Amino acid sequence: MTPRRFAGRVTSLAALALTVPSALAAQDRLIGTGAAGAGLTVETVRFGGDGFRQPSLVGGDSVKLRSIRQYSVPLTVAIPLGTSWTVDLQSAWASSEITFDDRTGAKRTASLSGPTDVRLRATGRLFNDGVVLTAGVNAPSGKTELTVRELTALRAVAAPALGLGAPPVGAGPSGTMGMVLARQVGGWAVALGGSYELRGTYQPVAAITAGSPSTDFQPGNVVRGSLGLDRLVGANRLSITAAADFYSDDVLQAPGASTRIATIKLGPIYTTDVQLQVAAPRVKELAFWVSNRFRTNYTRDGNEVDGTSGVYVDGGVRTSVPLSSVTDLFITGDGRYHSGLEINQGIATAGVVSAGATLGLSHTAGSFSLQPYFRAQAGSLRPRTSGTASSTSFVGGSAGLVIVTRF
Repeated sequence: MTPRRFAGRVTSLAALALTVPSALAAQDRLIGTGAAGAGLTVETVRFGGDGFRQPSLVGGDSVKLRSIRQYSVPLTVAIPLGTSWTVDLQSAWASSEITFDDRTGAKRTASLSGPTDVRLRATGRLFNDGVVLTAGVNAPSGKTELTVRELTALRAVAAPALGLGAPPVGAGPSGTMGMVLARQVGGWAVALGGSYELRGTYQPVAAITAGSPSTDFQPGNVVRGSLGLDRLVGANRLSITAAADFYSDDVLQAPGASTRIATIKLGPIYTTDVQLQVAAPRVKELAFWVSNRFRTNYTRDGNEVDGTSGVYVDGGVRTSVPLSSVTDLFITGDGRYHSGLEINQGIATAGVVSAGATLGLSHTAGSFSLQPYFRAQAGSLRPRTSGTASSTSFVGGSAGLVIVTRF
């Protein structure tokens, strides 16, 4: 891979912290040509045994989570502006519902639905693609005020251990600026990137997954640096990316009030991604990948808080097999290990060991590409505590259809 192509690939990692990884990958494939995509995804998760015990965020009675169901409709548009710039837009609508047993054993439901924020990004490739500039804004179209029931649903669907799609909440107005420099160094294509993200006034998912005692806080901003390496190893291709995120202070407030509780500063988060694409016969693609994300302890009023660091490891293999000149079969197998965080015993900070598989088709019909798929996963959740904690099994499945057209 040449430095200019690799710079385009690393742009999303170095300069766009506003989007979820799966959405970034989808957007990057659209860069350089006009395209529009839409999809429909249905996801379900069921918990075994007596369900997963979810403590209340504000010290009330805990509940037992039984199941989660989510529908989502993602939308993406990418439009080239001349030969050097591309503008892309991403949004989605989602509806989530959880079932749980309350403290009396009665079955209850909680739901959350609506649009996500609209994310707009402009990407420019300059100086023969040796420099890539990115500017992104987040338009606050998603919900920024949640009822108790909606917050209960969000705490379940936002759990990283389950790997569900983005929940329908907003983050308020925010933006990011970034730059990637790329060049050839020996046999390596090297890309060095940096970005600054001005975060919005509402970040409930970030607070929940960090184990915060409240979702009401004024978030600080984020500086990211990344280094990407790519080269051929024989007939195969090896890609390595390392990134570090550094946070400024967050002001934590009491739930439902403007009273300051504490000043929180998230510790640096270090991420490493490695991918090996193997040149194998009779397949279009055969790739092995692993991602390691290490969250360091955060500080509260200048004091380090124990139990707020964690390790998140995901990896797997994917392949694409041609069935005909217009249809491909793609298969993915993956595994996940998260240590979880000790600071909070909810599902959003639980540890997990799980495995999953995806089976799908990619069919081209003129300027359209149709991609139906099915996915299954199973695993075990365990709260990270200093004592003994029982694990809870879970199984999940999803099905979806993605339609992409190019123009």
